[in-house]
Amino acid sequence: MILRVLLLTVLLSACASYVPQSQQPAPVEVSEPDSVGAPAMVGPPMPPISDSGSSSGSGERQPAPPAPATASSTLLASVDAAIAANDLERAAAIAERALRISPRDATIWYRLASIRYKQQHFADARGLASRALSFAGNDALLRQQIDDLLQQLNRL
Repeated sequence: MILRVLLLTVLLSACASYVPQSQQPAPVEVSEPDSVGAPAMVGPPMPPISDSGSSSGSGERQPAPPAPATASSTLLASVDAAIAANDLERAAAIAERALRISPRDATIWYRLASIRYKQQHFADARGLASRALSFAGNDALLRQQIDDLLQQLNRL
């Protein structure tokens, strides 16, 4: 009798745990928490990215959507507009405001240095350009522009 109960238990447990391959749930992908301590996200795995890229079937990739505008990028556009209108005082004021928002942005420091150069405030321009160079990092084009401005200032 005990043998029958044991055999029946084994058979029932084997049947209960069998799930055909086609009915098994998809594996769950767990990501690590981000740097600010957000909880890990759990969900189905991401589908693979195809190289076709577009729904038109032409095989061409669509360009990436533009990056969202930030406060400093919007102010930098205003600086450019003021420079184009030859309103250097307004351009300098806007650039200084942008620096309060993004104090480590080398492009803004360079733009303000260029404005001061055009205003013939050469000592200020030299200091601002040096600061821009310290924040430029690996941006070769920006570093070259800053170096050119510093060379012009050194000739004075």
